[in-house]
Amino acid sequence: MLVLHVFGVITWIGSLLLITSLMTLVPAEVGAARERMIFAARRLFLLSGNIGAAVAIIFGVFELIARPGLLQAAWMHVKVLLVLALLVIHVRLFMRINAAENDPGTVTRREFSMLHGIVSLLLLAILYLVIAQPF
Repeated sequence: MLVLHVFGVITWIGSLLLITSLMTLVPAEVGAARERMIFAARRLFLLSGNIGAAVAIIFGVFELIARPGLLQAAWMHVKVLLVLALLVIHVRLFMRINAAENDPGTVTRREFSMLHGIVSLLLLAILYLVIAQPF
């Protein structure tokens, strides 16, 4: 279960980081190149991003069911909150991909760069909590 959880996390976070990087290029593009980038970002999101998130969450829940003592650890509570924050970023990214397609003037390179940084910081915080189990 843990291996599948970690595999899901890698797929999910890797997808979010790749998509945010790709989407930073979109505001500068026009025409067919822009459409192809948005199409690629949406496809990656729907396949790798959503499936990775589902696998990570499902097997994370299975791991908690199998090891209920983890729910007593304060660091796990913080980790779950950070995962919820990742889910919010996940949904926000999907909305911004749609906005890039439907209303191109509303998306900026800066916004996608910030989302990329937030995902990176959340990943680092989660890794620290899991490895160090500080409290």
